[in-house]
Amino acid sequence: MPTIKDVAKEAGVSIATVSNIMNNKASVSEETYQKVYEAIEKLDYKPNMLARNLKSNGVKFLGVIVPTFLGIYQDILEGIQRELSEYGFYIISRTTGDIPNREQHAIDEFISLGVCGIFAVTSFKDICYYQKAVDARIPVIFIERTVDELNFSSVVFDNRSLSRGIFNSLLDGGCDISDIYLITGEVSFSSERDFVVGAQNALLQHNYTEEELKQCEVSFSEIQSFVDIMEVFDGISVFPKYLVLTSERILDSVLEMFSVKGVENVQIYVPTGDRWNSCQMNPMIHPIPRRAIYGGRKCAQLMLEFIRKPTANENLQMVIPTELPKRKPLIEKGAISGGELRLLLTANAMSSAILKLIPGFTRETGITIETKVFNYQQELYDEIMKQHEEGSSYYDIYMMDSPWIEYFRQIKCVLPLNVFLTQDLEYVHSFVSDIWNKIQGRNRDIMGIPIVSMTQLLLYRKDLFSSPALQRAFYKINGLEMNLPATWTEYNLLARFFTRQYFEHSPTEYGTCLQGKKPNGIIQEFFPRQWSFHAEIMNKTKVVMNSVQNIRAVSNLKDTYAYSYPDIWDLMENEQIAEFAKGNIAMINTYSGHFKSILDSGFRCVGDNIGVSVLPGKYSLIGAWLLTINSRCKNPEKAFSFIKWITTEERAMQCSILGGFMPKQSVCMNEQIKTIYPWNESLGDYVKMEHQRESLRNVKGTYINNYTIENIIADGLQAVLQNKCEIEVMLQNCQEQIYTMIHEWK
Repeated sequence: MPTIKDVAKEAGVSIATVSNIMNNKASVSEETYQKVYEAIEKLDYKPNMLARNLKSNGVKFLGVIVPTFLGIYQDILEGIQRELSEYGFYIISRTTGDIPNREQHAIDEFISLGVCGIFAVTSFKDICYYQKAVDARIPVIFIERTVDELNFSSVVFDNRSLSRGIFNSLLDGGCDISDIYLITGEVSFSSERDFVVGAQNALLQHNYTEEELKQCEVSFSEIQSFVDIMEVFDGISVFPKYLVLTSERILDSVLEMFSVKGVENVQIYVPTGDRWNSCQMNPMIHPIPRRAIYGGRKCAQLMLEFIRKPTANENLQMVIPTELPKRKPLIEKGAISGGELRLLLTANAMSSAILKLIPGFTRETGITIETKVFNYQQELYDEIMKQHEEGSSYYDIYMMDSPWIEYFRQIKCVLPLNVFLTQDLEYVHSFVSDIWNKIQGRNRDIMGIPIVSMTQLLLYRKDLFSSPALQRAFYKINGLEMNLPATWTEYNLLARFFTRQYFEHSPTEYGTCLQGKKPNGIIQEFFPRQWSFHAEIMNKTKVVMNSVQNIRAVSNLKDTYAYSYPDIWDLMENEQIAEFAKGNIAMINTYSGHFKSILDSGFRCVGDNIGVSVLPGKYSLIGAWLLTINSRCKNPEKAFSFIKWITTEERAMQCSILGGFMPKQSVCMNEQIKTIYPWNESLGDYVKMEHQRESLRNVKGTYINNYTIENIIADGLQAVLQNKCEIEVMLQNCQEQIYTMIHEWK
């Protein structure tokens, strides 16, 4: 591993010079500065941050005490680490196996290290062992379990409501109380007591007594719990039909006992950590995911608040709710089954996901699905219009882009879905309401079900924007600090800096990469700029394309093209992102729905260096694909059965893993999904920025095909960017053509 001495030797300077430059304490020539950072990059030198912090007495430790690193505790730790990753804390974890003296040793160790705070899943029943930490002014947050005294903050799961919900569900379904058995850990732990109380509450609601609850208490030790469970069920010839466990830590011992005794067909309900998948490890096991990563993040947020404001370290109790999975059958046996459906799609990540899942629908229903996929959305649009003009019922389901909604509604190209939704508001409310409402608009007719919500965002190279050498060079050239662009003017300044033609030391050849394919690609680049410069196509009934604001917007786009990867005219999002992933472009404006996952193998060149932010100017173009039904479909009930099937909670999670974000509440809240789609973390902010395209009407008040208008603008933009036309001339031509379109459109 290279050392600072190696860097100094490579750069031909002293160790002190390297140290001063790295700590921003040096006043050296640009040549020396560049030599040092070139040596750092060549040797891949990584300074020992822990040693540097210890030397300066600036190290920041946080202690975590958990029974084990398995199951839910692994997720809690991930949540803590994820939330604290940007704050320079070193996390020290200790496991106790719920053995008190191990926990006491961990507390003493943390206090001696001078940790800034302690997270603890405690096995103690009172606070006396943590009093030393209190005396040392070290904040303590209890996780999952609380102590008898309520003068400590805690983040716990709502086990009482969860237990009550499980028992209510079983009893409401006709189960007898004698068929249900609750297995807990030590009830001296508050988490286990809450499970017992919740079960007792359910019994009382169903006119049973608390004493009729069948329950046993076992060790949480993976080995001892097997001994305890074998003793509990020793000699039992008739096993209960349902077991409710309080923890995954007990599950393996229960399954081992089943194998010894030859037990089959017992249904097990067990809370787990975060899960995105709906499949069951075993048909007998019903996992109930808890938001453990989210709980860990909340713990970290509380701790950060206590560290920043010690006086805020009061007894704050946070309860994380858990919902029982809903798995009611979508298509009842004997209902809609058999036959065929035909589906039109455009090529994108969500379409690929749907194609992978269709065989599952066929297995469940016997309905086969014929699909046709177009490479570009313009081709899909043209085919839908052709089907409509011919009065064809050949295709049952269309994939529909959100800008088409108003025009398709007007020409009655697709079927309103209200008849399928009025009696199923729970299904409607399962979607993210802000996204649903923005897509559907104010019209009462629901023309499609959103399968993917896309937001325009800025993808950028974090390693470039955080490089001290590049920050220094940018400041020297522009007299400004290098930050993410807040305006499109700043965007161009950065794009120029990262284009090697204009700055020979740029690590990338191009500052950006535009989408150029007409009309959608170049239009998606233009509209956010147009709105940021307060320009528009029409102002009420007047066409205003030849405005000063539009001149500024087009001029900005032309400047961007000078710093872009040049061969853009066949690029849409997929091709644009593929170019960015090669590592030779600093930043792009793109749609999230085409950026599958930061873990995708195509991003190995840039990997963890991908950053995500809002677009400059704070305006973005709303993007969504919907599934809708051909207005001439002969069996709309069968068609809607597929749309609803592909948007169930289980399929939504699978689609979101395979092909982008389906705007369902369950997907939005899932912490594992946020790991691979980091922009979901700020989804609310992105949605607020989104704008619909202008919907233009002719003089008779009917909507005009938006593709016709956008083709006019896209042709003009291409001519300007290729220096075939002046900006003012292009805008005047657009003005005249759109004016004619509005007054002559039939």
